Amino acid sequence: MYDFDKRIDRTGTNSVKWETTNPDFNGDGMLPLWVADMDFACPPAVTEALINRATHPIYGYPMKQSVYYQALQEWIAKRYGVNVEESWMTSVAGVVPGIHVAIDAFTAPADKVLIQTPVYHPFAIAIENRGRQVVRSSLIEHEGQYEMDWDDLAQKLACDHVKLMILCSPHNPIGRVWTRQELERLGNLCVEHGVIVISDEIHADLVYEKGSHIPFYALSPEVANQSVTFHAASKTFNLAGLFTSYMLTPNQQLLRDFNGMASKMGNEHINLFGMEAAVAAYRHGEAWLDELLVYLHKNAVYLHEYVTNRIPEVSMNVPQATYLGWMDFRKLGLNQTELNHLIRREAKLGLNDGMGFGAEGEGFQRINFACPRALLVEAMERLEQAIHRK
Repeated sequence: MYDFDKRIDRTGTNSVKWETTNPDFNGDGMLPLWVADMDFACPPAVTEALINRATHPIYGYPMKQSVYYQALQEWIAKRYGVNVEESWMTSVAGVVPGIHVAIDAFTAPADKVLIQTPVYHPFAIAIENRGRQVVRSSLIEHEGQYEMDWDDLAQKLACDHVKLMILCSPHNPIGRVWTRQELERLGNLCVEHGVIVISDEIHADLVYEKGSHIPFYALSPEVANQSVTFHAASKTFNLAGLFTSYMLTPNQQLLRDFNGMASKMGNEHINLFGMEAAVAAYRHGEAWLDELLVYLHKNAVYLHEYVTNRIPEVSMNVPQATYLGWMDFRKLGLNQTELNHLIRREAKLGLNDGMGFGAEGEGFQRINFACPRALLVEAMERLEQAIHRK
């Protein structure tokens, strides 16, 4: 029903991905495959809803409508089999702004916040910007497969000053979907040591094995009560520019603390058009998403097979979730500066430098494969030619 092969010209749309002036990602004929938005048209129902709302010529402050929360509840019940209460939910402008609010709401300046690296770089930035100390627990990697380091986690979560942990589930950039057993073990550790968990589940809808993602709040009442979870329609339906996300927790004290801090920081408002788009997407976009997931998975398999068969110096496993590939260039024997030069100046590809996700990302690059297949074909041909010229 949907044409994901169609190439849509995004120039002139104020697109960060395609029109940034950052020379690391654009300019001089570079192909941008970096920031996590998609080069696909969003579901038609979303466009229709936005056009319909735009016909009313007044765009004043909106209320947080019950229909918005009802659409979220329906989606969560349908996709994850979990019933949540409207009283658990609050809207936020975005997951990253929400994480900033949560850090201030749940910790004091002397506290430490744990993250598992390599991981989405705004986590560390948010912790440092709020005047807290970052504690890193490196994931264990073997031939592209990643696991949690349980001994390291247990030791660091037991530290008196670690009050908060930010979990990436599914994980960006490695594409792992954590199993129920892993999440339960982590949740129990955090309950044992009194550590609150922020679970960033913005990629939860983008899993390739249906039903494999387990929401953190669905593990047990004790774990749910020790955590808050962020989610959004933005990654799922390509709505990042509409700035509508939500947080949920059954713990009413955590919710009050969060809302109080959000109000204090002026971060409690909702985007009028974002709310309309999210309701339309959640209620009418499921068929679009199901087709999208098939297309994305085929793109991931294409990348894996291309580097395996044509560029054996590079490797990339097929992720379990997200539309982000974690490409391993370590066999080339280049330092990070040399690798970035190869990618950006010789192959002319705008990829994310793996070091941005932590020291564990040395020798890696992150690629966004949420684009028409023809763009990936062009990207891989550029990469192959650049490597084999060396």
